[in-house]
Amino acid sequence: MNMKRLILFILTGIFCLSCQDEKRTKSENIVKEWIGKTILLPSDVELYHPEGDSVAPQPPDSRYKIFLYTDSTGCTSCKLKPYLWSQFIEEIDSLMPGQVEFIFYFHPKDRRELTFLLKRDGFRYPVFIDDENKIDKQNHFPSEMEYQCFLLDRENHVLSIGNPTLNPKIGDLYKRIIGGDDAAKGAPLTTVEVGKPHLEIENLKKGQESSAVFTLTNTGQQPLVIARVDAYCGCTVPLWDKQPISPQRWTEIKVKVTPEQPGFFEKTVTVYCNTKEQSVVLKISGMVDQ
Repeated sequence: MNMKRLILFILTGIFCLSCQDEKRTKSENIVKEWIGKTILLPSDVELYHPEGDSVAPQPPDSRYKIFLYTDSTGCTSCKLKPYLWSQFIEEIDSLMPGQVEFIFYFHPKDRRELTFLLKRDGFRYPVFIDDENKIDKQNHFPSEMEYQCFLLDRENHVLSIGNPTLNPKIGDLYKRIIGGDDAAKGAPLTTVEVGKPHLEIENLKKGQESSAVFTLTNTGQQPLVIARVDAYCGCTVPLWDKQPISPQRWTEIKVKVTPEQPGFFEKTVTVYCNTKEQSVVLKISGMVDQ
């Protein structure tokens, strides 16, 4: 089986794991259509720097590119998740330094909301703000956000498709393609114990930041490696120590929450780590006042 057919086989398996027949067929068709296509990048789209730089950086001579397009449909905060992309970029740069360039094209419904999200989450990478949606007019991307991210080669040919911040298996596939099988191998398994997996926060206020702190103890015989922490909503931002936690030692995951609406507040946070279950689910709840 050649590489293209192998990637097609893996991707259809990832996207269609629990699909009904109609959705399975659609997923298979999207994957087959896009593998091997060339992404066309318009040259006259504004480059925005969240940190305020005015000079466009020289693009690195990287073997691979990860390209993300985000349209103006739906909740920008829920779709974009800048903090998850920061985590993924740091992981790729540490595993495969200099091999991957990240390209972000956004067609925002509200430019101020987009720039606020990028600054709030500490996103420090330049992005293209495409007010006229030129990128989509040239390429006609799928409408589903899970198919609006691509792994490209130097010439912008699509090697794989899927958003690694939405599906860790996509991230593993990207790492396997870029760095070979060794880059995708996981750490030896251990076990973890959570002090309180469900925390209730008192005195939550709409638009005001509060925090919850979870304690995780490595109860196994191997170092605990937290690969990523997903909060699924921009109003919930997790922070944690990226270093492995030795056996019988503990670590904290701090979750900053900024409720956007009054009433009952409940969010889940998923910690992906090297345990048999592969993840730990944490929950935060409380009542939000005006």
